[in-house]
Amino acid sequence: MKIFNRCFSIFIIFIMLFSFNEKEVSAYTKEEIDKNNVTDFINNIFKIRNNFTLSGDLENFKDNYDLKNNYGKWSFEHEVKRAKYLRDWASERGMIIKSIESIPNFKKVTLGKNSATVRVDEGVKVTYGYSNDKDNCENVFGVNLFHNISLKINDSNMVIINDYYLDCFEDGLKTYEVNYSETLLPAPKEKNYDFVNNVRTNVELSSSSKFDRLKAVSYADTYCGVPWATGKEINKYNTRYKNFTGVGGNCTNYVSQCLGDKDAGSLKQDGTWYCIYKGYNGAETSASWSNADAFKNYLLYSGKGKLVKKGDFKEVTKPLKESSNGAIGKLTLGDVIAYDKGNDIDHTAIITGFDSHGYPLINSHTVDRYHVPFDLGWGDKNIKFLLIHIQ
Repeated sequence: MKIFNRCFSIFIIFIMLFSFNEKEVSAYTKEEIDKNNVTDFINNIFKIRNNFTLSGDLENFKDNYDLKNNYGKWSFEHEVKRAKYLRDWASERGMIIKSIESIPNFKKVTLGKNSATVRVDEGVKVTYGYSNDKDNCENVFGVNLFHNISLKINDSNMVIINDYYLDCFEDGLKTYEVNYSETLLPAPKEKNYDFVNNVRTNVELSSSSKFDRLKAVSYADTYCGVPWATGKEINKYNTRYKNFTGVGGNCTNYVSQCLGDKDAGSLKQDGTWYCIYKGYNGAETSASWSNADAFKNYLLYSGKGKLVKKGDFKEVTKPLKESSNGAIGKLTLGDVIAYDKGNDIDHTAIITGFDSHGYPLINSHTVDRYHVPFDLGWGDKNIKFLLIHIQ
């Protein structure tokens, strides 16, 4: 993400406005609500949401939200739009989502007289296959979402006043609407893209003395920030570096680490693209190391990166003579994708794998992603993908 991106300023303000002060735990009309009741409620909400995303059955889900409150309505509508988008996105690619699992890590639960606030990280694990796979091969990807949830408690019942989190699907939800009378989600869109005959067989595994692709990918997986994938609940990120999450985004800083850290890709640093390691408070970095626009420009103008293609999804996947996958098929492990939003680089990711049909998978920070299909969440028509091969 770009440093000092407006969305993170809004994020900080939002949290300040809707945080509740900690109060003593008190008894409620019929029974005492404790922190276990609250965490059980949140766990159940995650399970219901994941189930209706798979089944399309919305019945009773909205009863868990305070729809008289604008933020409660927004939170409910966001989840419905999110489910519709994911179902459509997968179906259009011939994918079948087999399971969605939430693995929560509760950071803080604060109880008030008639309220509760919850800070919880949700590790989401998605398993999918393809509709015409003969070998029934399964693929897995994940994200880590940082929730700030406010609850209202009346007569021992809980409803969500607000559930705020930075969502990796945000750009894909803009064309979706919510019909409050529907109890079933619409059938997903029909398949319109097929990777079935485009299985990738020429993934470049070799590494040169200038850039070690395998170590770059290994580093990316180790510090992707998705605990179920890494086994790291503490020090999810490399503590030698500053973490820019919340102050502009950490995506480019993370990709630079994957390319340039001595334990990763070892791409040579210079006077423009560099980090200065310190024994405390994280490394000092240049603008081109941590700023998305500057990083993209540096890669292309320094010759360390070559622009393969800039275009929307259809343009970068249109079959070519030399690549049945289109331009995206020319990239390999350790290459970079920059996400152009209205002629402004908004995000940076690194290619860390390919699924069973050759679909390119990426890792990134802000939001933390592990082996996520490269275009998932980027449904806005203003989005262009810059495919950059590291030389």
